Amino acid sequence: MKPKTKAILCNFVAFVSLFLVFRFTLWYVLPLSGLWLSVVCAVLASVIAPKFAAVTVDGREKVLMRSLFSKGEKEV
Repeated sequence: MKPKTKAILCNFVAFVSLFLVFRFTLWYVLPLSGLWLSVVCAVLASVIAPKFAAVTVDGREKVLMRSLFSKGEKEV
């Protein structure tokens, strides 16, 4: 699998998993429903989800992850 494809899939999986966790948690806790619940969960998930990117370092493509809660990047 190409690093760029791997980065896109990792971004998607991270966003969807956090979106679903927030959606079911906030649906249970808050009296929101419909579009507002989805918008709030999408914003929260996009801010908190780790970001993956394919970068070229020393002639090799690598997938790096950057998170809101960690300093710097980590190789995946």
